[in-house]
Amino acid sequence: MELNRTTLQNRARSAIAGIKKDLSSVATITLEAVDYTPTTLMALLQSYIDLADAAVTARATWLVAVQKEQAARATIVAVLDQLKAYVTLKYSSGAVDTQADFGFSPKKVVVKTAETKANAAIKASATKARKKAAATAAATPATTPTTPEPAVTPPVPAPTKS
Repeated sequence: MELNRTTLQNRARSAIAGIKKDLSSVATITLEAVDYTPTTLMALLQSYIDLADAAVTARATWLVAVQKEQAARATIVAVLDQLKAYVTLKYSSGAVDTQADFGFSPKKVVVKTAETKANAAIKASATKARKKAAATAAATPATTPTTPEPAVTPPVPAPTKS
């Protein structure tokens, strides 16, 4: 059975209390062929409690540090973007060496091949044709009679003589 940290710490604390109360007068406590005095056994148990407490404290400190880092991250990203824009305006985007001094890399120029351009043109014309066909279909009304049929009025009952 796997014990969580809190349960194990509590068991170690209880064991220390039990050793103090019931085994303090015993000279040697042998556990799995290892001899302990009550003092050394309590020290062993206390060392685990101290390590577990330190782990909890370290985790809490780490979580706070992560929160602070994440809060600062958005600000730093914005500042770096603005600094890159400033350096680009001041020295131009062609000043690759100056940009590199700040750790910025120049924008990559995408070179399109003739085949890529041709494929893009074919796709664009196909999309344009589909949109035109859809617009034409939407503009053409469905076949309906051009003259409306006269409304049928119900016959009026004849007045009765009384």
